[in-house]
Amino acid sequence: MRSKKILAALLAVSSLLSLSACGSSNNPSGSTSSSTSSAAADTTVNDDIDNPVDVSDISISGGLTDADKIEPADLLYLGNYDITTAGDVKPAYKYFQENYGCNIEVTIVASNAIAERLTTMMSSGESPDLVDYQTNTFPLMMSKNMYTPLEDYMDMSAPQWSGLENYINKYKWAGHNYYYPWSYNVSTQWLIYNRGLFEELAIDDPKDLYDQGKWDWDAFKNCMQKFVDSGEGRTGVYGQLGTALFDTTGTPLVSIAEDGTLQANFVNPDIERAANFYQDLKSGGLCKYPEGDYIDISEDPITSGLSAFQAMQEWIITNYSKKMVKDTSLDIFFIPFPRDPEADKYYMGMSTFGYLVPSGSQHVEQAAVFINCCRLSKTDESLKVTTKESTMKNKKYTEEQYEFLMSFQEVENFDPIVDEPYGLDDATTTIIQEMLHDVSFPADDGEDESWTMMREANNPSIQAQVDYYNDLIKEGNNS
Repeated sequence: MRSKKILAALLAVSSLLSLSACGSSNNPSGSTSSSTSSAAADTTVNDDIDNPVDVSDISISGGLTDADKIEPADLLYLGNYDITTAGDVKPAYKYFQENYGCNIEVTIVASNAIAERLTTMMSSGESPDLVDYQTNTFPLMMSKNMYTPLEDYMDMSAPQWSGLENYINKYKWAGHNYYYPWSYNVSTQWLIYNRGLFEELAIDDPKDLYDQGKWDWDAFKNCMQKFVDSGEGRTGVYGQLGTALFDTTGTPLVSIAEDGTLQANFVNPDIERAANFYQDLKSGGLCKYPEGDYIDISEDPITSGLSAFQAMQEWIITNYSKKMVKDTSLDIFFIPFPRDPEADKYYMGMSTFGYLVPSGSQHVEQAAVFINCCRLSKTDESLKVTTKESTMKNKKYTEEQYEFLMSFQEVENFDPIVDEPYGLDDATTTIIQEMLHDVSFPADDGEDESWTMMREANNPSIQAQVDYYNDLIKEGNNS
Protein backbone atom coordinates (compact mmCIF):
# COMPACT_ATOMS: atom_id res chain seq x y z
CA MET A 1 0.00 0.00 0.00
CA ARG A 2 2.74 2.49 0.88
CA SER A 3 4.91 4.04 -1.82
CA LYS A 4 8.70 4.36 -1.74
CA LYS A 5 8.27 8.11 -1.99
CA ILE A 6 6.45 8.48 1.32
CA LEU A 7 8.91 6.18 3.07
CA ALA A 8 11.76 8.38 1.90
CA ALA A 9 9.88 11.42 3.13
CA LEU A 10 9.34 9.97 6.58
CA LEU A 11 13.02 9.07 6.89
CA ALA A 12 13.99 12.60 5.91
CA VAL A 13 11.55 14.08 8.40
CA SER A 14 12.86 11.93 11.25
CA SER A 15 16.38 13.23 10.67
CA LEU A 16 15.26 16.84 10.45
CA LEU A 17 13.21 16.58 13.62
CA SER A 18 16.42 16.74 15.60
CA LEU A 19 16.49 20.39 14.58
CA SER A 20 12.95 21.12 15.70
CA ALA A 21 11.36 22.21 18.94
CA CYS A 22 7.75 23.27 18.64
CA GLY A 23 9.25 24.62 15.46
CA SER A 24 13.03 24.75 14.94
CA SER A 25 16.19 25.32 16.92
CA ASN A 26 19.92 25.07 16.60
CA ASN A 27 22.48 23.21 18.64
CA PRO A 28 25.03 25.84 19.71
CA SER A 29 28.75 25.65 19.93
CA GLY A 30 29.82 24.66 23.40
CA SER A 31 26.32 23.52 24.42
CA THR A 32 25.71 21.08 27.23
CA SER A 33 24.62 18.36 24.84
CA SER A 34 26.06 14.99 25.73
CA SER A 35 24.84 13.54 22.44
CA THR A 36 23.84 15.29 19.24
CA SER A 37 22.60 14.14 15.88
CA SER A 38 24.82 14.77 12.88
CA ALA A 39 22.15 17.05 11.43
CA ALA A 40 22.18 19.23 14.53
CA ALA A 41 25.96 19.34 14.60
CA ASP A 42 26.06 20.61 11.03
CA THR A 43 24.09 23.74 11.98
CA THR A 44 26.13 24.77 15.00
CA VAL A 45 26.02 28.46 15.91
CA ASN A 46 27.18 30.45 18.91
CA ASP A 47 23.75 30.99 20.39
CA ASP A 48 24.74 33.55 23.00
CA ILE A 49 25.89 35.83 20.17
CA ASP A 50 23.14 34.94 17.72
CA ASN A 51 20.34 35.14 20.28
CA PRO A 52 21.31 36.59 23.68
CA VAL A 53 18.46 36.45 26.21
CA ASP A 54 18.27 38.61 29.33
CA VAL A 55 15.66 37.74 31.99
CA SER A 56 17.23 39.70 34.86
CA ASP A 57 14.36 42.22 34.93
CA ILE A 58 11.59 39.62 34.80
CA SER A 59 9.73 38.83 38.01
CA ILE A 60 6.88 36.34 37.87
CA SER A 61 4.61 37.03 40.82
CA GLY A 62 2.27 34.04 40.58
CA GLY A 63 2.09 30.53 39.23
CA LEU A 64 5.47 29.24 40.43
CA THR A 65 6.77 27.52 43.54
CA ASP A 66 8.93 29.83 45.65
CA ALA A 67 12.59 29.43 44.71
CA ASP A 68 13.69 28.91 48.32
CA LYS A 69 11.55 25.76 48.43
CA ILE A 70 13.33 24.14 45.50
CA GLU A 71 16.72 22.51 45.85
CA PRO A 72 19.11 23.50 43.02
CA ALA A 73 19.87 20.55 40.76
CA ASP A 74 21.29 19.54 37.40
CA LEU A 75 18.54 18.02 35.29
CA LEU A 76 18.93 15.72 32.30
CA TYR A 77 16.74 16.20 29.24
CA LEU A 78 16.27 13.66 26.46
CA GLY A 79 14.74 14.87 23.22
CA ASN A 80 15.24 15.97 19.64
CA TYR A 81 16.32 19.58 20.13
CA ASP A 82 18.33 21.74 22.51
CA ILE A 83 15.85 23.25 24.97
CA THR A 84 18.55 25.51 26.41
CA THR A 85 18.89 27.40 23.11
CA ALA A 86 15.64 26.92 21.17
CA GLY A 87 14.24 30.41 20.58
CA ASP A 88 10.82 29.71 22.07
CA VAL A 89 12.18 27.86 25.13
CA LYS A 90 15.42 29.68 25.95
CA PRO A 91 13.79 32.52 27.98
CA ALA A 92 11.94 29.98 30.15
CA TYR A 93 15.18 28.04 30.65
CA LYS A 94 17.12 31.20 31.50
CA TYR A 95 14.49 32.17 34.07
CA PHE A 96 14.55 28.66 35.56
CA GLN A 97 18.34 28.66 35.65
CA GLU A 98 18.82 32.09 37.17
CA ASN A 99 15.98 31.95 39.73
CA TYR A 100 16.16 28.31 40.81
CA GLY A 101 19.86 27.59 40.38
CA CYS A 102 19.13 24.64 38.12
CA ASN A 103 20.88 23.62 34.92
CA ILE A 104 19.74 21.26 32.20
CA GLU A 105 22.06 18.85 30.43
CA VAL A 106 20.79 18.01 26.97
CA THR A 107 20.94 14.66 25.21
CA ILE A 108 19.73 14.95 21.62
CA VAL A 109 18.64 11.99 19.54
CA ALA A 110 16.46 11.70 16.45
CA SER A 111 12.76 11.81 17.18
CA ASN A 112 12.18 8.18 16.23
CA ALA A 113 14.97 7.03 18.58
CA ILE A 114 13.74 8.70 21.78
CA ALA A 115 11.65 5.78 23.06
CA GLU A 116 14.49 3.29 22.65
CA ARG A 117 17.05 5.60 24.28
CA LEU A 118 14.66 6.34 27.15
CA THR A 119 14.14 2.64 27.81
CA THR A 120 17.89 2.03 27.80
CA MET A 121 18.61 4.91 30.17
CA MET A 122 15.87 3.87 32.58
CA SER A 123 16.98 0.23 32.64
CA SER A 124 20.54 1.32 33.49
CA GLY A 125 19.39 3.51 36.38
CA GLU A 126 20.20 6.75 34.53
CA SER A 127 16.68 8.02 33.92
CA PRO A 128 16.43 11.53 32.49
CA ASP A 129 14.29 14.13 34.23
CA LEU A 130 12.52 15.50 31.14
CA VAL A 131 11.58 13.90 27.84
CA ASP A 132 9.66 15.19 24.83
CA TYR A 133 6.06 14.27 24.21
CA GLN A 134 6.00 12.12 21.07
CA THR A 135 3.22 10.75 18.91
CA ASN A 136 3.66 7.36 20.58
CA THR A 137 3.58 8.76 24.13
CA PHE A 138 -0.18 8.35 24.50
CA PRO A 139 -1.34 5.72 25.03
CA LEU A 140 1.53 3.38 24.03
CA MET A 141 4.33 4.62 26.28
CA MET A 142 2.01 5.61 29.12
CA SER A 143 0.69 2.05 29.24
CA LYS A 144 4.24 0.84 29.93
CA ASN A 145 4.59 2.86 33.18
CA MET A 146 7.36 4.99 31.70
CA TYR A 147 6.44 8.29 33.40
CA THR A 148 5.91 9.91 36.78
CA PRO A 149 2.44 11.20 37.79
CA LEU A 150 2.61 14.96 38.27
CA GLU A 151 -0.63 15.84 40.08
CA ASP A 152 1.23 16.46 43.34
CA TYR A 153 3.57 18.93 41.62
CA MET A 154 1.14 20.89 39.45
CA ASP A 155 -1.36 23.49 40.63
CA MET A 156 -4.19 23.59 38.13
CA SER A 157 -5.56 26.71 39.81
CA ALA A 158 -2.39 28.63 38.82
CA PRO A 159 -3.10 31.28 36.16
CA GLN A 160 -0.96 29.70 33.46
CA TRP A 161 -3.20 26.59 33.38
CA SER A 162 -6.51 28.43 33.27
CA GLY A 163 -8.95 26.90 30.79
CA LEU A 164 -6.71 23.96 29.94
CA GLU A 165 -7.82 21.29 32.41
CA ASN A 166 -10.14 19.63 29.91
CA TYR A 167 -7.32 19.20 27.38
CA ILE A 168 -4.81 18.04 29.99
CA ASN A 169 -7.27 15.42 31.20
CA LYS A 170 -7.58 14.07 27.66
CA TYR A 171 -4.14 12.57 28.24
CA LYS A 172 -4.89 11.12 31.67
CA TRP A 173 -3.87 7.49 32.04
CA ALA A 174 -5.21 5.11 34.70
CA GLY A 175 -6.47 8.04 36.75
CA HIS A 176 -3.21 10.01 36.69
CA ASN A 177 -1.96 13.08 34.85
CA TYR A 178 1.50 12.54 33.43
CA TYR A 179 1.42 15.16 30.69
CA TYR A 180 0.87 18.90 31.14
CA PRO A 181 1.39 20.39 27.66
CA TRP A 182 2.82 23.89 27.78
CA SER A 183 2.22 24.62 24.09
CA TYR A 184 -1.16 24.30 22.37
CA ASN A 185 -1.57 24.84 18.64
CA VAL A 186 -5.03 24.74 17.11
CA SER A 187 -3.66 23.51 13.80
CA THR A 188 -1.89 20.18 13.54
CA GLN A 189 -0.71 21.00 10.01
CA TRP A 190 -0.34 24.06 7.82
CA LEU A 191 -0.75 24.65 4.14
CA ILE A 192 2.29 26.61 2.93
CA TYR A 193 1.85 28.66 -0.23
CA ASN A 194 3.70 31.20 -2.37
CA ARG A 195 1.59 34.28 -1.77
CA GLY A 196 3.56 36.39 -4.21
CA LEU A 197 2.93 33.87 -7.00
CA PHE A 198 -0.76 33.60 -6.09
CA GLU A 199 -1.00 37.36 -6.58
CA GLU A 200 0.75 37.15 -9.96
CA LEU A 201 -1.66 34.46 -11.09
CA ALA A 202 -4.71 36.39 -9.79
CA ILE A 203 -5.61 33.55 -7.41
CA ASP A 204 -7.46 34.56 -4.26
CA ASP A 205 -5.14 34.83 -1.26
CA PRO A 206 -6.14 32.00 1.14
CA LYS A 207 -5.29 34.25 4.11
CA ASP A 208 -7.80 36.83 2.84
CA LEU A 209 -10.36 34.08 2.35
CA TYR A 210 -9.71 32.87 5.91
CA ASP A 211 -10.14 36.38 7.30
CA GLN A 212 -13.43 36.71 5.39
CA GLY A 213 -14.75 33.36 6.64
CA LYS A 214 -14.64 31.92 3.11
CA TRP A 215 -11.76 29.46 3.48
CA ASP A 216 -13.43 26.06 3.05
CA TRP A 217 -12.85 22.84 1.14
CA ASP A 218 -14.36 24.31 -2.02
CA ALA A 219 -12.13 27.41 -1.88
CA PHE A 220 -9.11 25.16 -1.29
CA LYS A 221 -9.94 23.10 -4.38
CA ASN A 222 -10.62 26.20 -6.49
CA CYS A 223 -7.24 27.71 -5.59
CA MET A 224 -5.49 24.51 -6.58
CA GLN A 225 -7.41 24.14 -9.83
CA LYS A 226 -6.54 27.69 -10.93
CA PHE A 227 -2.91 27.11 -10.00
CA VAL A 228 -2.67 23.84 -11.93
CA ASP A 229 -4.41 25.38 -14.95
CA SER A 230 -1.91 28.27 -14.99
CA GLY A 231 1.12 26.33 -16.21
CA GLU A 232 2.53 23.03 -17.38
CA GLY A 233 3.77 20.59 -14.74
CA ARG A 234 2.07 22.28 -11.79
CA THR A 235 0.27 20.42 -9.02
CA GLY A 236 -2.18 21.37 -6.29
CA VAL A 237 -0.82 20.01 -3.03
CA TYR A 238 1.93 17.71 -1.84
CA GLY A 239 3.32 16.93 1.60
CA GLN A 240 2.06 15.04 4.62
CA LEU A 241 -1.71 14.92 4.41
CA GLY A 242 -2.46 13.59 7.87
CA THR A 243 -5.46 14.07 10.12
CA ALA A 244 -6.01 17.79 9.58
CA LEU A 245 -8.71 17.65 6.90
CA PHE A 246 -10.54 14.81 8.66
CA ASP A 247 -10.57 16.81 11.89
CA THR A 248 -12.34 19.75 10.21
CA THR A 249 -15.45 17.55 10.03
CA GLY A 250 -15.60 17.69 13.83
CA THR A 251 -14.95 13.94 14.07
CA PRO A 252 -11.44 12.81 14.99
CA LEU A 253 -10.06 9.54 13.66
CA VAL A 254 -9.46 8.41 17.24
CA SER A 255 -11.33 10.35 19.92
CA ILE A 256 -10.90 10.35 23.70
CA ALA A 257 -14.01 10.15 25.87
CA GLU A 258 -14.43 11.82 29.27
CA ASP A 259 -13.60 8.56 31.04
CA GLY A 260 -10.36 8.32 29.05
CA THR A 261 -11.45 5.51 26.77
CA LEU A 262 -10.66 5.67 23.07
CA GLN A 263 -12.99 5.41 20.12
CA ALA A 264 -11.96 4.66 16.54
CA ASN A 265 -14.15 6.55 14.06
CA PHE A 266 -12.90 5.21 10.74
CA VAL A 267 -16.40 4.02 9.78
CA ASN A 268 -18.00 7.37 10.65
CA PRO A 269 -19.78 9.08 7.69
CA ASP A 270 -17.83 12.32 8.38
CA ILE A 271 -14.54 10.48 7.92
CA GLU A 272 -15.88 8.86 4.77
CA ARG A 273 -16.83 12.27 3.39
CA ALA A 274 -13.34 13.71 4.00
CA ALA A 275 -11.75 10.65 2.40
CA ASN A 276 -14.01 11.07 -0.63
CA PHE A 277 -12.90 14.70 -0.94
CA TYR A 278 -9.26 13.60 -0.98
CA GLN A 279 -10.04 10.95 -3.59
CA ASP A 280 -11.76 13.62 -5.69
CA LEU A 281 -8.63 15.81 -5.53
CA LYS A 282 -6.48 12.84 -6.49
CA SER A 283 -8.64 11.81 -9.43
CA GLY A 284 -8.61 15.42 -10.66
CA GLY A 285 -4.80 15.53 -10.60
CA LEU A 286 -4.69 18.12 -7.80
CA CYS A 287 -3.22 15.96 -5.07
CA LYS A 288 0.13 14.58 -6.19
CA TYR A 289 3.86 15.13 -5.93
CA PRO A 290 5.32 17.69 -8.34
CA GLU A 291 7.40 16.61 -11.28
CA GLY A 292 10.92 15.75 -10.15
CA ASP A 293 9.86 13.26 -7.45
CA TYR A 294 10.03 15.73 -4.56
CA ILE A 295 9.67 14.47 -1.02
CA ASP A 296 7.50 16.06 1.65
CA ILE A 297 10.08 18.33 3.20
CA SER A 298 11.46 19.88 0.00
CA GLU A 299 10.75 23.61 -0.16
CA ASP A 300 11.57 23.84 -3.88
CA PRO A 301 8.08 23.12 -5.24
CA ILE A 302 6.70 26.12 -3.33
CA THR A 303 9.53 28.58 -3.96
CA SER A 304 9.89 27.61 -7.62
CA GLY A 305 6.16 27.62 -8.31
CA LEU A 306 5.55 23.95 -9.05
CA SER A 307 2.99 23.37 -6.28
CA ALA A 308 0.17 25.50 -4.93
CA PHE A 309 0.40 24.14 -1.38
CA GLN A 310 2.66 22.08 0.83
CA ALA A 311 1.06 20.34 3.82
CA MET A 312 3.49 20.25 6.73
CA GLN A 313 3.87 20.80 10.45
CA GLU A 314 4.83 24.18 11.89
CA TRP A 315 8.55 23.48 12.10
CA ILE A 316 9.07 24.00 8.37
CA ILE A 317 7.76 27.57 8.42
CA THR A 318 11.04 28.87 9.82
CA ASN A 319 12.85 27.35 6.81
CA TYR A 320 10.77 29.55 4.54
CA SER A 321 11.24 32.56 6.81
CA LYS A 322 15.00 32.21 6.53
CA LYS A 323 14.72 31.93 2.74
CA MET A 324 12.73 35.17 2.72
CA VAL A 325 15.51 36.92 4.66
CA LYS A 326 17.98 35.91 1.95
CA ASP A 327 15.60 36.52 -0.96
CA THR A 328 13.39 39.52 -0.23
CA SER A 329 11.38 38.91 -3.42
CA LEU A 330 9.84 35.82 -1.85
CA ASP A 331 6.48 36.12 -0.08
CA ILE A 332 5.65 32.78 1.50
CA PHE A 333 2.74 32.40 3.88
CA PHE A 334 0.65 29.63 5.43
CA ILE A 335 -2.93 28.86 6.33
CA PRO A 336 -4.71 26.18 8.40
CA PHE A 337 -6.61 23.44 6.65
CA PRO A 338 -9.95 24.74 5.31
CA ARG A 339 -13.32 24.47 6.96
CA ASP A 340 -15.62 21.59 6.15
CA PRO A 341 -18.58 23.32 4.47
CA GLU A 342 -20.96 20.72 5.92
CA ALA A 343 -19.75 21.02 9.54
CA ASP A 344 -21.65 23.15 12.04
CA LYS A 345 -18.42 24.91 13.12
CA TYR A 346 -14.90 25.51 11.88
CA TYR A 347 -13.20 22.63 13.67
CA MET A 348 -9.42 22.25 13.71
CA GLY A 349 -7.25 19.46 14.99
CA MET A 350 -5.16 20.56 17.97
CA SER A 351 -1.55 19.61 18.53
CA THR A 352 0.15 19.91 21.91
CA PHE A 353 3.76 19.88 22.99
CA GLY A 354 5.53 19.56 26.29
CA TYR A 355 7.63 17.31 28.47
CA LEU A 356 7.03 14.34 30.70
CA VAL A 357 9.05 13.24 33.71
CA PRO A 358 10.25 9.65 33.26
CA SER A 359 9.94 7.11 36.05
CA GLY A 360 13.16 7.03 38.03
CA SER A 361 13.79 10.77 37.82
CA GLN A 362 15.53 12.14 40.89
CA HIS A 363 14.36 15.70 40.26
CA VAL A 364 10.60 15.53 39.72
CA GLU A 365 9.87 18.74 41.62
CA GLN A 366 12.48 20.73 39.71
CA ALA A 367 11.27 19.30 36.38
CA ALA A 368 7.71 20.37 37.23
CA VAL A 369 8.92 23.91 37.94
CA PHE A 370 10.61 24.01 34.53
CA ILE A 371 7.42 22.85 32.80
CA ASN A 372 5.59 25.67 34.58
CA CYS A 373 8.23 28.16 33.43
CA CYS A 374 7.69 27.01 29.85
CA ARG A 375 3.94 27.46 30.16
CA LEU A 376 4.40 30.91 31.69
CA SER A 377 6.37 31.93 28.60
CA LYS A 378 2.95 31.81 26.89
CA THR A 379 0.96 33.62 29.59
CA ASP A 380 3.13 35.90 31.74
CA GLU A 381 3.25 39.28 30.00
CA SER A 382 6.89 40.11 30.74
CA LEU A 383 8.17 36.63 29.86
CA LYS A 384 6.02 36.61 26.72
CA VAL A 385 7.77 39.74 25.43
CA THR A 386 11.22 38.23 25.91
CA THR A 387 10.07 34.94 24.38
CA LYS A 388 8.79 36.73 21.30
CA GLU A 389 12.10 38.56 20.84
CA SER A 390 14.02 35.31 21.23
CA THR A 391 11.75 33.40 18.85
CA MET A 392 11.88 36.10 16.19
CA LYS A 393 15.69 36.16 16.28
CA ASN A 394 15.97 32.39 16.25
CA LYS A 395 13.32 31.51 13.67
CA LYS A 396 13.37 34.67 11.53
CA TYR A 397 9.59 34.97 11.43
CA THR A 398 8.09 38.14 10.06
CA GLU A 399 5.84 40.06 12.42
CA GLU A 400 2.81 38.93 10.41
CA GLN A 401 3.87 35.29 10.55
CA TYR A 402 4.51 35.38 14.28
CA GLU A 403 1.24 37.07 15.18
CA PHE A 404 -0.76 34.72 12.97
CA LEU A 405 0.92 31.65 14.48
CA MET A 406 0.40 32.89 18.03
CA SER A 407 -3.30 33.52 17.40
CA PHE A 408 -3.76 29.77 16.99
CA GLN A 409 -2.40 29.15 20.47
CA GLU A 410 -5.38 30.91 22.05
CA VAL A 411 -7.44 27.73 22.28
CA GLU A 412 -10.46 29.49 23.76
CA ASN A 413 -11.03 31.26 20.44
CA PHE A 414 -11.41 28.02 18.47
CA ASP A 415 -13.21 24.71 18.42
CA PRO A 416 -10.24 22.34 18.70
CA ILE A 417 -10.38 18.61 18.08
CA VAL A 418 -8.05 16.28 19.97
CA ASP A 419 -7.18 13.41 17.64
CA GLU A 420 -4.64 10.75 18.67
CA PRO A 421 -4.47 8.05 15.97
CA TYR A 422 -0.69 7.63 15.97
CA GLY A 423 -0.07 6.48 19.53
CA LEU A 424 -1.69 3.05 19.53
CA ASP A 425 1.43 1.09 18.56
CA ASP A 426 4.01 1.17 15.79
CA ALA A 427 2.22 -1.30 13.53
CA THR A 428 -1.14 0.46 13.80
CA THR A 429 0.49 3.85 13.28
CA THR A 430 2.05 2.59 10.06
CA ILE A 431 -1.30 1.26 8.87
CA ILE A 432 -3.06 4.57 9.52
CA GLN A 433 -0.27 6.64 7.94
CA GLU A 434 -0.42 4.46 4.85
CA MET A 435 -4.19 4.80 4.62
CA LEU A 436 -4.06 8.60 4.86
CA HIS A 437 -1.27 8.80 2.31
CA ASP A 438 -2.77 6.36 -0.17
CA VAL A 439 -6.24 7.90 -0.12
CA SER A 440 -4.63 11.21 -1.11
CA PHE A 441 -1.78 10.45 -3.51
CA PRO A 442 -1.67 8.25 -6.61
CA ALA A 443 0.01 4.87 -6.13
CA ASP A 444 3.39 4.39 -7.82
CA ASP A 445 2.07 1.32 -9.64
CA GLY A 446 -1.16 3.03 -10.69
CA GLU A 447 -3.32 0.60 -8.68
CA ASP A 448 -5.11 2.89 -6.25
CA GLU A 449 -7.23 1.43 -3.48
CA SER A 450 -10.39 3.26 -2.43
CA TRP A 451 -10.84 4.46 1.14
CA THR A 452 -13.65 1.93 1.57
CA MET A 453 -11.35 -0.95 0.59
CA MET A 454 -8.56 0.21 2.89
CA ARG A 455 -10.93 0.87 5.76
CA GLU A 456 -12.59 -2.53 5.52
CA ALA A 457 -9.23 -4.26 5.35
CA ASN A 458 -7.64 -2.42 8.27
CA ASN A 459 -10.41 -1.35 10.63
CA PRO A 460 -10.56 -4.70 12.50
CA SER A 461 -6.89 -4.49 13.51
CA ILE A 462 -7.23 -0.81 14.46
CA GLN A 463 -10.31 -1.57 16.56
CA ALA A 464 -8.56 -4.49 18.24
CA GLN A 465 -5.76 -2.19 19.37
CA VAL A 466 -8.25 0.42 20.62
CA ASP A 467 -10.08 -2.31 22.57
CA TYR A 468 -6.80 -3.44 24.10
CA TYR A 469 -6.10 0.02 25.51
CA ASN A 470 -9.67 0.53 26.65
CA ASP A 471 -9.42 -2.64 28.73
CA LEU A 472 -6.23 -1.29 30.33
CA ILE A 473 -7.84 2.09 30.95
CA LYS A 474 -10.89 0.55 32.59
CA GLU A 475 -8.69 -1.64 34.79
CA GLY A 476 -6.69 1.40 35.85
CA ASN A 477 -9.79 3.50 36.53
CA ASN A 478 -11.26 0.71 38.70
CA SER A 479 -8.08 0.00 40.66
